[in-house]
Amino acid sequence: MADSRPLAVLLSPVRPDAQGVGLARRAWMWAMALAAEHRLLTIVFATYAAAAEGACPVPGQLRVLQARQAGAPQDWLGVDDDLLAQLKAALPDEPPARVVVFRLYLMDLAQHLPAEWQARIELDCDDLESRTRNSLAWLALRHEQPSQAWAHIRGARAYRAAENRALQQFARVHVAAAEDADMLGRRGQRMQAQAKVSVAANRIAGPLPTPMPVEAGPPRVLFVGSLGYLPNQDAALWLAKSIAPRLRRLVPGVEVAVAGAASPDLIVQLERAGLVYLGAEAGFSAAYARASLAIAPLRGGGGTKFKVLEAWLHGRPVVATSHACRGLGAVSGNQLLMADSATGLAKACARLLADTRLAALLVTRARALLTDGFLLPTSGLPFNDDN
Repeated sequence: MADSRPLAVLLSPVRPDAQGVGLARRAWMWAMALAAEHRLLTIVFATYAAAAEGACPVPGQLRVLQARQAGAPQDWLGVDDDLLAQLKAALPDEPPARVVVFRLYLMDLAQHLPAEWQARIELDCDDLESRTRNSLAWLALRHEQPSQAWAHIRGARAYRAAENRALQQFARVHVAAAEDADMLGRRGQRMQAQAKVSVAANRIAGPLPTPMPVEAGPPRVLFVGSLGYLPNQDAALWLAKSIAPRLRRLVPGVEVAVAGAASPDLIVQLERAGLVYLGAEAGFSAAYARASLAIAPLRGGGGTKFKVLEAWLHGRPVVATSHACRGLGAVSGNQLLMADSATGLAKACARLLADTRLAALLVTRARALLTDGFLLPTSGLPFNDDN
């Protein structure tokens, strides 16, 4: 039987993937949400090879176009005649009921969509990019990278201007964290902009599994992240140099492990500091199975952190900085333990390793929060076998 539901179109810089990096997971969230009520067409504008790759099938139809980055600001999509020709060939004749443009740096492309689509385009910024770039500048300075810091500062200025244009251009703008929505909404009010600012929280694919028992062995604290991204690099090195030594004094014999794609140089630094490097794997189930708890010592970046949601999904208690908890509505001592110093994070880990009852209580409450607001069911959605 033909699907009579209305059409939705998702434009994304990466192929949606429930097991990919944060950007791909955010795209997956949109694909799942739209496909629940619409026939879905996802168009990916791939500026690098990995952007077109993914481990999970995508609901509806998927079309991948070859694109290029404009150069400035960083990650901005370059719009040229070749891309517009590809876009024209990929667009359906049927006007969609919803059009979601995922990520601010596809904003210029939205102007080239059909005129009758313009009033219904929604822009998902994900995070407040200007704020994210400023935090990256701060991290770059911390790691003695002044040229990178200056590039991020210039990017922050360019993205702030783009955010202001987006508030004027689109009827609705989405961000992942309530804090960012409040900030952007107040800015829009001062500008008397037309856009309504909404929170579209990051969500991960369900269903919620039964928590895995921790495999036998010494207690282990686990950090998971794509280590080619500066905030995750910073977190891993802070964990290695400052947090882990303090934790070992509190809990002799504890193992501290890191999982995620990393450069050979970073792997050497982590292993020299006594950390266990686990490599990268889809889903990280084996890494979580051996972990007593997960730690998220993030000091920069944007949006809400999939790594915290993922740890809750796997039934592991979490210790995190306040930055890692942005947009989650979690309360320290209720769903996790929160600290913003190396000593505080080490003490929080030691506390959970010693108090298994508290750890179990945090997991129970965290998974309830996950189920209420951050879990995305996937059963019953139509998948295209050609994806």
